[in-house]
Amino acid sequence: MRSVTFGVIFIFVTLLLLGGSASCNDDPSRFDEHILKYVRSETTEEVQQRAVSELIVRLLPERVDEFKVIVDSSLKRNSFKINKQKELDKVLITGSSGVAAAKGLYHYLKYFCGCHISWDGDQLDLPDVLPNADITIEATSSIVYYQNVCTWSYSFTWWTWKDWRRHIDWMALQGITLGLAPFQEDIWTEIYEEYNLTQHDIDAHLSGPGFFAWQRMGNIRGWGGPLTENFKRFSSALQKQIIREMRRFGMTLALPAFAGHLPVAFRDLFPNASLSSVDIWNGFPAQYASPLFLDPVDPLFREIGKKFLEKSIARYGTDHIYFSDPFNEVQPRSNSAKYLANAAAGIYQTMAEADPLAVWLLQGWMFVKNPFWSDRMIRSFMTAVPIGRMLVLDLQSEQFPQYIRTQSYHGQPFVWCTLSNFGGTLGMFGSMDLVFERMRLAMSNENFTMIGTGITPEGINQNYALYELTLELGWNPEIASVEDWIVTYVRNRYGGDYAAAIDAWKIFLRTVYSFRGLELMRGKYTFNRRPSLKIQPWVWYNVTDFKQGVELLLSTNATNNLFKRDVVDATRQFLQNIADRIYLNVIDSYKSRRPMSLQKFSQLFQDLLKDIDRLLRTYEHFLLGRWLASARSLGQTSLEKQKYEYNARNQITLWGPQGQIVDYANKQWAGVVKDFFLERWRLFFNELENALSTNGTVNDTKLRDKIFRTVELPFVTDNKRYPVKAEGDALVVALGIFQKWTQLDCDLKELPVSAPVGKKKVRKLPNE
Repeated sequence: MRSVTFGVIFIFVTLLLLGGSASCNDDPSRFDEHILKYVRSETTEEVQQRAVSELIVRLLPERVDEFKVIVDSSLKRNSFKINKQKELDKVLITGSSGVAAAKGLYHYLKYFCGCHISWDGDQLDLPDVLPNADITIEATSSIVYYQNVCTWSYSFTWWTWKDWRRHIDWMALQGITLGLAPFQEDIWTEIYEEYNLTQHDIDAHLSGPGFFAWQRMGNIRGWGGPLTENFKRFSSALQKQIIREMRRFGMTLALPAFAGHLPVAFRDLFPNASLSSVDIWNGFPAQYASPLFLDPVDPLFREIGKKFLEKSIARYGTDHIYFSDPFNEVQPRSNSAKYLANAAAGIYQTMAEADPLAVWLLQGWMFVKNPFWSDRMIRSFMTAVPIGRMLVLDLQSEQFPQYIRTQSYHGQPFVWCTLSNFGGTLGMFGSMDLVFERMRLAMSNENFTMIGTGITPEGINQNYALYELTLELGWNPEIASVEDWIVTYVRNRYGGDYAAAIDAWKIFLRTVYSFRGLELMRGKYTFNRRPSLKIQPWVWYNVTDFKQGVELLLSTNATNNLFKRDVVDATRQFLQNIADRIYLNVIDSYKSRRPMSLQKFSQLFQDLLKDIDRLLRTYEHFLLGRWLASARSLGQTSLEKQKYEYNARNQITLWGPQGQIVDYANKQWAGVVKDFFLERWRLFFNELENALSTNGTVNDTKLRDKIFRTVELPFVTDNKRYPVKAEGDALVVALGIFQKWTQLDCDLKELPVSAPVGKKKVRKLPNE
């Protein structure tokens, strides 16, 4: 039987297609046509077909006999057919791969049965008689990509196979064809031991699970560690399950490759090697900063890199694609174009020695907002790798696209990605029209080497509509407009034709999901930031219009869990805006020396945060307790459980031993609001009131230190248990809180609908 062609679609472009050259004018689709003859997935049609059939059993156990799946690799890549002609017929779904068939299944459930499947849950109320259908879809993208290297830490850190099982099903249903392997620490430990590093040396390098992403990229070392042998065993076994299941669907999986980052002990072992200390990242103390970087032109780089890949391939197999990010917020030691060309060539050649079919997957984030990377430097780096042997993720195409600036990455194929979220923070935010417009424009430009689309959020479980739209644009060429798409989305998600909810989401489209600026928006609103006199809240949308949308949503009589989730989220966003406005009144009262007014608005702010915490307790996805319980569950000993809980608490609050990236990944979760955000603000307000009563002033630096010592540090070292199940009726609580604060908001200052002066400058993020 044929095995399905669904491997890396750009392998051997140079030798097989272009005779050794390529340019931005080459049609990326030609890459696919040629490579299909040479590169095939090891997963047979039967295995992929069985994987989708098993998915249907998990998803629709009572209706499974009404569906039939066929995988036929002779179909055009990334295409599916749906056919049902008679009442008693089965729904026949034929896909070019397991992923294509799963995407066909979801297309039928979505557009013919009115169903919805998401991160947040499912709405699977199928009609008694399944509708007839006769449709063929050919994807607009050769690759549909998913994941950011930071998603492992911000969302997947504490997942078990149960979590991954459902998530891989979701990935298949969304038609995702390329993802990343999540773990690598087990193999690195073996390599370090082979080089005679002591356990102390290894412990000083490998971080705790909550901070893997940044240790891997050379930003930090050892923070949140030492890493236990238990976790290494657990992650290695879990990785095998994840990889096996993704490949069963025909997905392509990228394995990690050596990026040059090593423990500091290597300096003593190899005193003559080209090793340099990485610059201190975001003020981390010496104990946790400056791992070594091994120059890719050094022979030792090739030795270690080849050894690592060979072990990875032996353990997990390979789809011939490997991700490596050597300079992610790490500056190269030289700005010589020749050096950068040699560095890129060295990294690629190391991969190619371990696997002659190797393709390097690179995040293009290092070029964003970084003046080091001039056009000349980028050209030298990109062209040092044979065309087609590098695939670039244009990580934030919706806001900071790099493919235009880099002349389509100087001929290397790239994937157009939506990032939008940093740190996994909550807050309704996005650029849905911009995604629709810019992706379509890029697709239609024949001069671009764009061969795929994807999503790269740093954390999931937020703003789901934005990401499903992006993923579907990679498959469905029939989407006429974002507004048309959102109407279907709302009907399916809530399980009915709720006019008020549809009108609410149309308002959301032109308010919270209409961001088109260049400011660095990342969820840091007023109440979940460290208190200060210098916060300058602002919004990019009309808050009155948004409030009307929330009111419409609350008037809807839908009852399913997805509706409740969105009710909590939208009401939370409304309250967030109220908090911004109260803060402005607080600061005005303080500066104008009005103690009674200050006391009034300070109390209002604290009451609001209590209501926010109460609201968030009504839905399970907004509970701190679930995050902490998941972390503790992976520990075998009390000490290990405590270590993981510390990782979990620190990442979402201080992010570092002294708050190096405080609040970067904060979460508006019940428990965090009450015991962390509220306590910080209570201290802040007391300081303001004391300053007025003593005719004094508040020193921001001293205040920040006091907050750290008395609130933040105690929170991350605490072991208080929090609920893991929701409490109360989400709709009832949300409606009552909304009505309460609607009556009070008339006396508050309005928010500026633009960034304050000084905020428009695009600054470099501590983004990963």
